[in-house]
Amino acid sequence: MGGAKFCRFALFPLMLLMLLFVPTRMVAQTDYDTSVTFSALTGSPEGMSEAENFKKLFDGKKTINDFSKWCCSFYSSAYVIFEASKAGVPVGYTITTGNDNEIWGGRNPLSWKLYGNNTGSDDAWELIDEVSEDKVLKDKNYTSYDFTCKCSTSYQYFKWEISAIHSGRTLQVGEFKLKLQTCSHKKADESSALGEVMENVEPTCTEHGYTTHKCSLCNFIVKVYKDDVLKPHTLTHHALKDATCTEAGNIEYWQCSVCNKLFSDEATTKEFTDAASLVIPAKGHKFDREGNCTVCPYKDSRYALFNLEGITDVTITDNDSYPWKMLDLNADGMSNVSSYFTAESKGLMSNNYGKGHSTSEIIVKFNVVKPILFSFKYLISAKNSNYVFITLNGKLLDEIKGTEQKVYKSILNKGEYTLRLSYNIFDLVGDGNKGADRAFIYDLNTATTISDYVAELDATNTKLTFKKITSNNLESIDLSRLVIVNDEPMVKDMYDIETTNIKNIVFDESFKTYAPTSLEHFFAGCSTLETITGLEYLNTANVTNMYRMFYECNKLSSLDLSNFNTANVTNMKEMFYSCQNLSSLDLSNFNTANVTDMSGIFRYCNKLSSLKLSSLNTTKVTDMSRMFSGCHRLSSLDLSKFNTEKVTNMEEMFYSCQNLSSLDLSNFNTANVVDMAHMFYNCSALTSLDLSNFNTEKVRYMNSMFSDCSALTTIYASDEFVTTRVEFGSDMFSGCKNLKGYSDSKTDRKYANCGTDGYFTPGCAYAEFDNATLTFRYKGVKPAEAYDLNVESNNPGWEAQKGNIKKVVFDASFANARPTSCCWWFGNCFYLTEIEGIENLNTQNVTDMRDMFTCCYALTSLDVSNFNTQNVEDMTDMFLSCRKLSLLDLSNFNTERVKNMSSMFSGCSTLQTIFASDKFVTNEVFDGDGMFQGCENLKGFIDYISNSDKDNYEYANYKTGYFTKLVGKNGEKKIGAAGETLTTENLVLDDGKDFVAYEPFATKNAFYIRVIPEGSKWGTLCLPFAIDQSQETECKFYRLTGIDNDKECITLESCEEGEIPAGTPVLFKMNENEQTLNISVQNAGIVKEPVAGTNVTEPEVETASDVNLVGSFTKIGGKDNKGLDKNDYIIGKDKFWRVFDLDDGKGVGIKPMRAYIHPAYEYLARAAMLSIGKGDGTTAIDNLNAISNDANAEYYDANGRRTNGLQKGLNIVKRGSKTYKIMVK
Repeated sequence: MGGAKFCRFALFPLMLLMLLFVPTRMVAQTDYDTSVTFSALTGSPEGMSEAENFKKLFDGKKTINDFSKWCCSFYSSAYVIFEASKAGVPVGYTITTGNDNEIWGGRNPLSWKLYGNNTGSDDAWELIDEVSEDKVLKDKNYTSYDFTCKCSTSYQYFKWEISAIHSGRTLQVGEFKLKLQTCSHKKADESSALGEVMENVEPTCTEHGYTTHKCSLCNFIVKVYKDDVLKPHTLTHHALKDATCTEAGNIEYWQCSVCNKLFSDEATTKEFTDAASLVIPAKGHKFDREGNCTVCPYKDSRYALFNLEGITDVTITDNDSYPWKMLDLNADGMSNVSSYFTAESKGLMSNNYGKGHSTSEIIVKFNVVKPILFSFKYLISAKNSNYVFITLNGKLLDEIKGTEQKVYKSILNKGEYTLRLSYNIFDLVGDGNKGADRAFIYDLNTATTISDYVAELDATNTKLTFKKITSNNLESIDLSRLVIVNDEPMVKDMYDIETTNIKNIVFDESFKTYAPTSLEHFFAGCSTLETITGLEYLNTANVTNMYRMFYECNKLSSLDLSNFNTANVTNMKEMFYSCQNLSSLDLSNFNTANVTDMSGIFRYCNKLSSLKLSSLNTTKVTDMSRMFSGCHRLSSLDLSKFNTEKVTNMEEMFYSCQNLSSLDLSNFNTANVVDMAHMFYNCSALTSLDLSNFNTEKVRYMNSMFSDCSALTTIYASDEFVTTRVEFGSDMFSGCKNLKGYSDSKTDRKYANCGTDGYFTPGCAYAEFDNATLTFRYKGVKPAEAYDLNVESNNPGWEAQKGNIKKVVFDASFANARPTSCCWWFGNCFYLTEIEGIENLNTQNVTDMRDMFTCCYALTSLDVSNFNTQNVEDMTDMFLSCRKLSLLDLSNFNTERVKNMSSMFSGCSTLQTIFASDKFVTNEVFDGDGMFQGCENLKGFIDYISNSDKDNYEYANYKTGYFTKLVGKNGEKKIGAAGETLTTENLVLDDGKDFVAYEPFATKNAFYIRVIPEGSKWGTLCLPFAIDQSQETECKFYRLTGIDNDKECITLESCEEGEIPAGTPVLFKMNENEQTLNISVQNAGIVKEPVAGTNVTEPEVETASDVNLVGSFTKIGGKDNKGLDKNDYIIGKDKFWRVFDLDDGKGVGIKPMRAYIHPAYEYLARAAMLSIGKGDGTTAIDNLNAISNDANAEYYDANGRRTNGLQKGLNIVKRGSKTYKIMVK
């Protein structure tokens, strides 16, 4: 087994030795002219910005408070040419580092040359100094380093050329200061200008002696060296020191104490110029499988994580200053990821928590001795700018970021492997760390028994086969060409796609039991893929996501998707994006009932000419943007079966469908669409568009909607096509040169109308008869055999077909029609039994409804509740002789303009109820004779009286006549009341049906029955009428007084005698042997809604206030859980349960006529379950009656004084050996 080398210990002696060497070129120069200035002439690269230009090298700013720099991108070279204010001999120069070299290491120059000339020409340079692989400049901020030059020639122009930097792609220098000796130290007569000797320096072991003199010309101090003999070295012997696991040693050497030079022997015959050559590196630990060092007592528990079955020879090397360490669940920030781990979790985590601009990295090497299944989990929890890189033998695992966990699985063959773990933090700003700010690898495992799903690449790199393998068939498989298929696979990530040329993908039958939940990007980017076979073995039953599944499969020419199960798919966005070679697609077997996103599903399928979409269910789709964008070969599309009710985005839906000449959007519902920008852009073959059913009330984007539809001559639209909310509508009709009246200056949204200045053509309303059905539609063009709608009092064109009509259908498109007359529409349709879609009949402009349903003998029901009659003037014979109608709801009828109502309901012999409101008036009626004649079963405030004068319009009201006012619903049954005081005969409330009152009313008799579940005694109740407690013997009623969280119970008090007001929620307890609650009252007032909850305002001691008992006449919660808060409590099995704790609140609800407890604040709902009536640990309210009737009980008040019985306030009751506390209010 190899050992890990801990370099941070081994380098320390080396660093000490290197500090002893100060290069001679760093000796400060004193004999140079400080008055010389420099100016940059040109340079390349110029810099990241003007503030970091090469000219900043010579501005003298190099301190923290006054700093500038040259910072630029570096690829292979950089240079700057500069001029001195006067010529001189270069004797040295100073380089100052940047302001952030400590953070962004590696930006310093590494190799460079310094040139000079006296012409300024860039092709006449003479070399002054050259540095290669510099070791002087350090990654420190604002630090200056001196360099010397051996030059005797004077220059005025200079070029500094940098050929390498330490690392990365960025060069950075703070300041460059050249030192010029501009004086020759000679007078005009060539005599010396040096003065008398100022100092006489003796020689050393490295430098000859010299004298110093002051120059009378430049005033510099100049050295004049002597020709004398150097002194011998003063040596110290350093003996051989062997290295240990963690400490470096050294070879034998001698060192001069004066000049610090190093020698191999005492005779100084060989000098060591590199101190590193003296160092014997630390040997590193030698670990066993448990991580114990076999040489020293040190233990590294990380080794045990990797020494698994089938693995040997593990070595771990720590890089940088923050090596990965053992998983510590108690470290700072770990609470953010605690849910990912268990107490038994073992693994590694990065070690640079909170260290800005840092890397935590280790390298693990190991040997696999037999085929194994290698797996582990890896997790990151950090800001998005922090990344974890994990590679195995150089291949990068799936990238993760943010807070994300993935599982890695791979089958490893025999051989050596290298696992690199690296976590980088690029910055720490704002609020600092997010999450645990770490990466983790844990739950490492190996198995030699293998059974898994894999993808196998053949030897030619062209065929990929998906199949299941086991340990039994490994011998015939090249494991190096095999990868495990994970839960969210992508073919192009399974292998290095750049080195493969996959043309064929095969799904083996053994793969059919693999059940992924996502196929997002599964085949994406397989640009060379030509065929996929065995797709019937790709199990899609659990798949919810098919986003970009076949994205850019450019060479795929056919797809057999007949066996795809798409029942659970919600996302089909860009599923076939850029499948440029597909010519046909058959999706007739697709179940798309749950799909919400179909945007770009066929985008850029350039050759697609045949699409079978008839079975697509688009009920839940919200996004159809770019759905057919770029489908150049499509010539026709029938989307009449598309349900677009929930679609909000149709941007570029048919963008550049250049060959599309037929497009059926007849059933498009665009009521919720917001974006139609570029919707039909460049559909250059379309000659007409029928958008007569388009409602654009919510659309904000229409820019370039029809732009470049150069063949378009007609756009049919209705008044529902509006631009009131459009914010972007430019170029809407640009290039539509064949539209009538087109002008290049009139292309925006202003011309999207049917007016004289608009490009739209209004649609037309018509009726078609076929196979006993009369269908009303509103389209752009009326079919040849269809009938026009009649106007005024003329009979309709389908008069001759009335004897054959059995069914009438109002198509959804007819909602855009605005007929003005319905006169005789269905009159004499003797065999008419059904009218479908009547809600699509908009009657707001109708003035004539005479004989509309006359003699519809077979019609048993008719829904005219949505009729708008505000402009109707004639209702003569409207329902005449509709013999089988038993109910008519005319609650929405406004008859303020009606002048004729004669015989309106005459002959409706089965009609029992006519609902009408105060808007049904007869103020303008001049003929209302026989209005109710023959309505023998009609009953309102009065019953119909035959052979009397009470059959005219005077009795068309609910206060004194035959009408009934709709006052509510009991389940699906409508509740009617009549009279000055609205009253109904009977109100029987069903325990399982909602009760809704539109306004208060009265009833002569009210009933409510509930069967209490076996084993339960307690319940909640809220009724719309008052309860007389004296009449109810099955139970006793209580009001809520609060929640006692300490004892996890609710507290109650008995309701005072008398009535419980209508709509008041209460609790009740059934008496012994009673299981049915049976409540009935006479002459009861019915309230519209429950009271707003009974707020506990006077709580008992230690009982929380701000608690409401909230009642409801309708069911609350249930499937959508609407109306209940997660902290509410509902009753069940004689306890109150917190909603959140009942299956996370999903599907939790209460039935009608019940109540729930609503704490006003979350802190009041601490308990998951509350007992009923248990106060302070002594008793429950269950025994209140028994205590009250006990003649032997002793009663005391709160001060201990004995009383004669229960008093208001706190009572202490002794009953035998037990003591009770009872609060009476």
